[in-house]
Amino acid sequence: MKEFVDDDNGYEKWIGRYPDGYVLNTGRTGRSRYVKLHGASCGTIERKLGKQWTHHYIKVCSTDVDEIIDWVCRKYGEEPKRCGKTKDCKNI
Repeated sequence: MKEFVDDDNGYEKWIGRYPDGYVLNTGRTGRSRYVKLHGASCGTIERKLGKQWTHHYIKVCSTDVDEIIDWVCRKYGEEPKRCGKTKDCKNI
């Protein structure tokens, strides 16, 4: 599992290397209520639009979805919401 904070280049390399992995998109503070789980190929988190990916939000990435879910449960006390918007996220 890898956390990306202020590291757009590292994040883009990770999703390029692990397109079948998982990405948690969440706020920068432990109090954030925005916690969403995506497949790494989800178009909502992998499009390169010249935007900053890891500055306003952090990305927690893993090839093991259970590892991310466990991380979220420990940090927030509940499971993450699933994206469900793209075919890459329908079966998470």
